[in-house]
Amino acid sequence: MKTNKITGLIAARMGSSRFRGKTLANLGDIPMIEFMIKRVLLSKYVDNIVIATGKGKENDILEEWCSIQNIKCFRGADEDVLGRLYAASVEFNLETIVELLGDNPFVHSSLIDGCIKLFHESDCDYVATLTNEYPLAEKNLPRFPIGVRVQVFNRAVLETCHNLTSHPDHREHATSFIAENPDIFKSHFLTASGAFSNHHKPDITFAVNRPENLKMLNSILQLLPAKSNFDVSDALIALESNPSLLELMGN
Repeated sequence: MKTNKITGLIAARMGSSRFRGKTLANLGDIPMIEFMIKRVLLSKYVDNIVIATGKGKENDILEEWCSIQNIKCFRGADEDVLGRLYAASVEFNLETIVELLGDNPFVHSSLIDGCIKLFHESDCDYVATLTNEYPLAEKNLPRFPIGVRVQVFNRAVLETCHNLTSHPDHREHATSFIAENPDIFKSHFLTASGAFSNHHKPDITFAVNRPENLKMLNSILQLLPAKSNFDVSDALIALESNPSLLELMGN
């Protein structure tokens, strides 16, 4: 049930060195960030969206797009993503945060809802979809593809990270401090098992880091014309049936 207390906080910017302007590049016939937001809002629980972008002039167009779409936008440090997300959480008085990456447009509402449910049912500080990005997690646990990442925590956890670390890697990769400090933060993971057993493809990535990655996602969309709310397994089936698309996949 939507409570007006669970916010999708999306880190996105236009100045990526590998793919400038990717956030507003078209996926299907709409900007990638719009494509992603539509899918996120199909969650049973998320009813607010905040875009957290940088102060660089190249992000002016993203802020303008958010204004036209009536979406909240926060502008903070370009490289200090942790500081940017924390400042956004303070500015908008966020409670439970679903942190998402703007270059992960294939994230699905079922993953978001699974993580939120696990977060509220367990005594933990942090829940995420398990991928190979978590090397300290148990090795035998089934993992999702990279590029459909969901992370759930509250503002207090973000504040703790913000206050405890100044390391450049932690500031750029906002929740890496959590993953590296299981003695400080109690974490749980949504694994690619049970209802998500057909998502167990840890060597696949749907993240958009370069133009060719977006080309791959657009090609997958063309194979799924009747399923606007396709899930990750649908995308995996399409990809595996057209292995030549793997040449466009990121790393």
